[in-house]
Amino acid sequence: MSPREITVSPTAPMPRGYAFLPKGVAYKTLHCRRQTQEAGKTLYVVQANKKVLGIRVPKSIFFRVQATAKQSLPSRRLATEKRDDALVRTAATEIDKQFPKIPKTERELVLGHGFKKYSGRVGRTGQIPMPRKVVLAVIAHIRHKHTKYDEFLNNGTERDDARRAVQGKIEKMLRDWGATADFSWYFGSTSTSDMEMS
Repeated sequence: MSPREITVSPTAPMPRGYAFLPKGVAYKTLHCRRQTQEAGKTLYVVQANKKVLGIRVPKSIFFRVQATAKQSLPSRRLATEKRDDALVRTAATEIDKQFPKIPKTERELVLGHGFKKYSGRVGRTGQIPMPRKVVLAVIAHIRHKHTKYDEFLNNGTERDDARRAVQGKIEKMLRDWGATADFSWYFGSTSTSDMEMS
């Protein structure tokens, strides 16, 4: 029998010998899904209004994964902390490389905010290379902490207009912090750095 996944509503009857695993713990979901497929059993994806709520898997697999998850939690937490620490160290090295004159307090603020776990901020994404993540985090920090950007937004200024209004200040601070890179990829053809340098 080939492994199958069937989408069901939360009101569908629970299959005999199955248990519900709510969405939320990636380790449990991954292992329940994998073991159900390896066992050749049907996996039921519980979905309401196009939102996945969890999965229904055989009870034997559910309880085995629950036990393994509990047993391995300390080592998984330690591994996660090590990965997180390594990410922040890599980001710090990249900040020092691209912005050698950034004040230490500003550097720590960028690292603490832009690379905060579960923040959804640019520093946490795996889709962007670290050098670019650092630039985006530094620009966001300057925009929100050293310009009137948020004030513009609060007063009803459109986002793009507010960004254009603070662009010169951001570019100046990037240069003051030792940046030598070309930021036209970010600011586009409206870059003011050439005008400010002359």
